Amino acid sequence: MSRITAIVIAGWLLTATTRAAELPPLAAPCLCLEQLAGMSWGELEQLYRQAVPGAVPTGYARGRAIYCPGAPLTPARSKLSQAMWHGKHFCPADGTLINQWCLDTQAVRARVGYGDSWLDGKPSIVMDYRGMSHIWSNVRDEIREVAPGLYLGLMYRCKAGQPRMKLFFVLEMTGKCP
Repeated sequence: MSRITAIVIAGWLLTATTRAAELPPLAAPCLCLEQLAGMSWGELEQLYRQAVPGAVPTGYARGRAIYCPGAPLTPARSKLSQAMWHGKHFCPADGTLINQWCLDTQAVRARVGYGDSWLDGKPSIVMDYRGMSHIWSNVRDEIREVAPGLYLGLMYRCKAGQPRMKLFFVLEMTGKCP
């Protein structure tokens, strides 16, 4: 390569690097409930592990359960869940929540606070139904904020003293993506 060619290439690289440095950073992709509901369990787990708890939600959060793709009865369970469970109402004044069901029914309370995740031991917002609910007396949920106002959660059932993850769920405070 001639010296002139090298100078031209070096000048082009310097110009391209300068232009790239002047560009604004790329915005993080918009995430919403529908997008998370379409992800695989592996993608959801990776997203959860990378997230931080964020602030405990206040007020109503629209929700959706995400069952394991390909598992028996997954489509039927998803449809039934969407028809029955609509989300959660968080009450920071007393550190609790209550689930929102169809026909404007509110039932199944839980205590809400920060705690360690059963998945990876890192901080999460924990929703513990044990001792608060007769229906879900062996259930514990945990969530982390994966985008502003969007929380990804895990639901555990404890049988014989051993927690077992049953499903992912999404809570959305802010509505849909633009």
